Amino acid sequence: MEDQPANGDQESFITTSEAAQRLGISQRTVHYWIQKGVLKSWKTEGGHRRIPVSSIQTLLQRRRSDLEQDDGAVATLLLVEDDEELVDIYQEMVSSWTFPVRLVVAENGFDGLIQVGLCKPDMIISDLIMPAMDGIQMIRTLRETPDLKSSVVVVVTALSDEQIRDRGGLPADVTVFHKPTPFKKIRELAQNLNQQRKSMRLEDS
Repeated sequence: MEDQPANGDQESFITTSEAAQRLGISQRTVHYWIQKGVLKSWKTEGGHRRIPVSSIQTLLQRRRSDLEQDDGAVATLLLVEDDEELVDIYQEMVSSWTFPVRLVVAENGFDGLIQVGLCKPDMIISDLIMPAMDGIQMIRTLRETPDLKSSVVVVVTALSDEQIRDRGGLPADVTVFHKPTPFKKIRELAQNLNQQRKSMRLEDS
């Protein structure tokens, strides 16, 4: 939405950077949501976008309502990836899905293990080559920790199967996809997990 607010309008506006911080997404994703009409915005005379605070609040409230309505049936995905551009693409992809999913992002293996403990994800999507702690080390630690063993683990990597074996290999239950990232297959896995959680909630009710 590009209409400039009328004079005297008491609405508060923020920059795309501030909107990204409040929503916990990248600035690029904010621009994508503006293009898709998810967020309202207008441009200043200098060409800078401004977003109504009310639009941010509406979106946050919608998120909270979706989570409360699903009553724990929403699948949580943890993305462990240090490539910011690829993270943006994942965020854009998840925002376009027609089923609710909670996406949490970690930039390396250490952060990934912390987030696993905090959010108990249903599925972990991880790169292998990352600074600090790589994906192979993270997954090994994950599978050795009883409380962290239940998540579905999906690896998306540029490494060949032989290169993965040379680095010590991965547990047999880890699904490995080779780049380019198969977003359609990841969506199918996430949708199946989301449906499983809903079915479990119905059985328990």
